[in-house]
Amino acid sequence: FEAMDLLDCLDATWSGAVVYVDDDRTKNLDRPYGRVNRKQLKSKMMQKCILNGVKFHQAKVIKVIHEEAKSMLICSDGVTIQATVVLDATGFSRCLVQYDKPYNPGYQVAYGILAEVEEHPFDTSKMLFMDWRDSHLNNNMELKERNRKVPTFLYAMPFSSNRIFLEETSLVARPGLRMDDIQERMVARLSHLGMKVKSIEEDEHCVIPMGGPLPVIPQRVVGIGGTAGMVHPSTGYMVARTLAAAPVVANAIIQYLGSDKDHLGNE
Repeated sequence: FEAMDLLDCLDATWSGAVVYVDDDRTKNLDRPYGRVNRKQLKSKMMQKCILNGVKFHQAKVIKVIHEEAKSMLICSDGVTIQATVVLDATGFSRCLVQYDKPYNPGYQVAYGILAEVEEHPFDTSKMLFMDWRDSHLNNNMELKERNRKVPTFLYAMPFSSNRIFLEETSLVARPGLRMDDIQERMVARLSHLGMKVKSIEEDEHCVIPMGGPLPVIPQRVVGIGGTAGMVHPSTGYMVARTLAAAPVVANAIIQYLGSDKDHLGNE
């Protein structure tokens, strides 16, 4: 984020992170970790677009008609937009980009809360990247068995001694875990840690497709982000990677459009 001049889009930062593999093994990650302010990031991106003359049209693209040297985007409001190059950044909708393999992803499922608690046991100078410990389930054999088959971990960002973001996460499963299963596991974990939630500022329900085929190359629509399989296959992260890739993709398009050759078909 520093290299992209986006440090002002981070809500909070920690000097490092920690992973609890189990009750006996701990891994420290000695690199800074930050929480992205989504509203601030979106606002800054929009401002940059406006300053550079980007035009916006608010509508849903129903379909794209590809002609020999141009593409026509048919919008839900009846407007047709002509383009030489079409980019698809619609995430996992898979409505514009073409694939040649079936789509059968795993799913990362998570339930999170930004909460005020009486207290918590975590070091506020580090974020808790993954806590795979399962000793909190020793008194519930049914939950313990479910966790053995499809384990979940706790992800936590402590902002202070009593304000913290907590998220119970199934890294990837096919099919994905039910949200109520995730929530039940979180309740058991927090109870074991002696954490009492006083109030919840916001909650989060996440379902992220993981894996799947890459787009066919070449083709008339350029995918970016989730459409292009840019979700990290182990963590589900994508924001920093996609932001870093955006100028590379943009420069390639500029170079292509500025070349002398005719822009035809799937070239």
